[in-house]
Amino acid sequence: MRRRAQRGAGMSVPTVAPAAPSTAAAPPPRRTPAVHDTLPRPARTPRPSLRPRLRGAPARIRATTALVILLLAALFAALTVGVAKARGNVHAVGRSAAPQAATASDLYFALADIDAQVANVLLIGHDEQIGNKQSALRQLRLRRASVNTDVQALIDRGLGTADAGTAGELLAGLARYDALAAQAQAADDQVQDRPVGRPPALAVNYYLAATALMHQDLLPAADRLGRGAEDRLSAAASDGSSTAKLTSAAVWAVGGATLLTLLVWQFTLARRFRRILNPGLAAATVAVAVLTVLGGSLLSDQGTRVRDAKSTSFDPFSALARTRAVASDANADESRYLMLPEREGYYRAQFAAKSTALDPTSTSPGLTARLAAFRRDDSALQAAVASGRRDVAIGMATNVGRGNLAFEFYDYQSTLDTEADAHRAAFDTEIADTEDALDGWTWLPGVVLGVGVVLVVFGIRPRLREYA
Repeated sequence: MRRRAQRGAGMSVPTVAPAAPSTAAAPPPRRTPAVHDTLPRPARTPRPSLRPRLRGAPARIRATTALVILLLAALFAALTVGVAKARGNVHAVGRSAAPQAATASDLYFALADIDAQVANVLLIGHDEQIGNKQSALRQLRLRRASVNTDVQALIDRGLGTADAGTAGELLAGLARYDALAAQAQAADDQVQDRPVGRPPALAVNYYLAATALMHQDLLPAADRLGRGAEDRLSAAASDGSSTAKLTSAAVWAVGGATLLTLLVWQFTLARRFRRILNPGLAAATVAVAVLTVLGGSLLSDQGTRVRDAKSTSFDPFSALARTRAVASDANADESRYLMLPEREGYYRAQFAAKSTALDPTSTSPGLTARLAAFRRDDSALQAAVASGRRDVAIGMATNVGRGNLAFEFYDYQSTLDTEADAHRAAFDTEIADTEDALDGWTWLPGVVLGVGVVLVVFGIRPRLREYA
């Protein structure tokens, strides 16, 4: 060991020559970073994910709450639309179409009675002892004013293009009738000593032209106006009934879906949270149930009530109003028959046909008895004419005294008016009752369902807090 160390110490160490400098390019110096590069960048705030909120029981509760609120809004819409349409239908039937039909019926009667009174004036002539000429003239003025009022009322309530043209034609024709009737009366007044019940030929010719104009133009025009108004009334009542069924069905369907959703939801919450009853949801369920039953029944009942009011009250009124016009024209046929004996066969046939037409509407005991009395006195009038007592027959036809034909006709017509007015009053009462039943339903659904939304939200909040 010692020999090896000494031998190693005596050995010389070789010197290593330094390496030659390399000709390769040196790397570029590292760039000193700028001050702003050395500042730390702010960390990005991650966006909150919607998925956690849409998962699990809280998400299902929120989704069901939104569904229930949507159903409550749909129920509100169904009730609001249904009530609005119901009110529109009641107004269309009771305040528009029915008054138009009644006015048209009164117009027809007034025109028929105008012609009857003109015949009575000419029949009586200048002998006030036989008949009451002043009463006939007064009645003539009243009926003429009634025609003007009725036509203006029809125009004010709105007429279609065809009906407006008919009304214009009627007014123009009525002006011609007035001129002919006035000429007939003037021609009669010029002959002071004419026989009783026999106006001069000129007056008769004017009257024949006037009555032909009345029966060929004016009465048919009034009848068209009346038929058109009655058709609109029937269409409005039918459309209202159909609409009421649809809106009622919509309320029942949406209300039923809302109730079912609320009940299933409460059952689910009861199982999950071990609670028997949620007071807020229970109260909302009761409110929806009550509103659905009342609203659906109201809309269905409204359509039925309007339809029944039209069929049970207004239709009988319309029939009696038309009967009144036919009766007035039949009574005028008796005056024409006495004034124009050469046309006896024609006017007697006209009277018989119109008298028969009075039977279907004379169903009450009072009307039946008065119609029988009217016909009985007509037979007495014919007997007086057959026996040559024309002056007596004229007095019977024009003098309103008990036992005369004119009195029996007045009694019959008064009974017709009374019964017609009773039916019209019943119709108006039923329409008013239907309108009253709809009062309050413009705001009630909004209030009740708004409270229902609040109950749902506050009823479900405690369940959501359990997941907070």
